[in-house]
Amino acid sequence: MEGAKRGLLFLHRVCSASLTRQDRLDILFGTFFIHLILTIMSNLCGCLTQSFLLYNGLFLGTVLWSLHHREYEEPPFLAMIINSFAIVFDIVNLSLYWPALMTRSMQFGSSMAVLNLALRPMSAFLLYRVVQDRAADHGGCSSLPSTMRELFSPAPYEDMDQEGAQSVIPGQSVIPKTQTPKQSKSSKDPIFA
Repeated sequence: MEGAKRGLLFLHRVCSASLTRQDRLDILFGTFFIHLILTIMSNLCGCLTQSFLLYNGLFLGTVLWSLHHREYEEPPFLAMIINSFAIVFDIVNLSLYWPALMTRSMQFGSSMAVLNLALRPMSAFLLYRVVQDRAADHGGCSSLPSTMRELFSPAPYEDMDQEGAQSVIPGQSVIPKTQTPKQSKSSKDPIFA
């Protein structure tokens, strides 16, 4: 009872305030170990395909990558995306390969696969919170990682034909273009003669 109460308080804190560094690590470690155990236990079913192991392995690998690179927002973002796609993949795998006759180990493995599927939306939300906080720590947008933000908000249009046009690079100051002096045909330069 006390553990459930602490877990609910942790979820409330995660949803309402910014996360501490330790909260982010707790989320990533918890997500990794819960999904690792449920993936291993669901293989007792014996009816799931190798693709189940592939996308779960990719998901667990990106969570480990997130634990290794604690400052970047791209690894947990990629883990969140893979986890979101895994919800659809789990539904397809379980609906297509659900066995008609089950032994006790198959029942246990199938129930662990369903439990893994049921926990995926919550882990996707927690990974989203980790992405938000990592992006906010670096002064970025708290909804998308920096590379995605640049993809969806391109630089404004710049007319290259006008004189005095300026080069604008996002995140840097404006650098005026230098104008070349115009040469007259009466100059003594052999190129213009």
